[in-house]
Amino acid sequence: MAFLSQRGMNNVVIFSMLLMIALFNLDTFLPSAKAPAVVPLIPQDAYVLKIEQGQSQLVRNGQGWRQVSPDPEIVTTPAQQISAWRLATLLPVEMSAEPHTEPLVAVVWLAGQSDGLVFAFYPQQDKTLVKTENAWYRLSDATLTGLLPWDQ
Repeated sequence: MAFLSQRGMNNVVIFSMLLMIALFNLDTFLPSAKAPAVVPLIPQDAYVLKIEQGQSQLVRNGQGWRQVSPDPEIVTTPAQQISAWRLATLLPVEMSAEPHTEPLVAVVWLAGQSDGLVFAFYPQQDKTLVKTENAWYRLSDATLTGLLPWDQ
């Protein structure tokens, strides 16, 4: 059986402490993960109560949905509209200045949250820009007509 002197035992303790410090801080030594490239428009597991935009609304009605709008001729069904909101994704973009157009502001009310999710949609020629939580995104996997059919 090997015996260590006091000096040898101190060295073992010092090296084991250094090893533990390195293991606990391993995540700081590794490269950090990139920000997600694609962000869902609304959280996947969110329980949506209502979507408002101006005087128009998409309201949960029991297990289904109903559209409340001054425009009586909405082509998109409520099921198609909520499906478009759930499938839509956002791609981060760099913006140097805000667009000069007036945004279409929509508020999504979720169960368990006192504040709604606010989205400012800026329709462009070939894309739709979205500003939410002070970040700019490009709308993907959905059209503005599918999300807000009463405004078209």
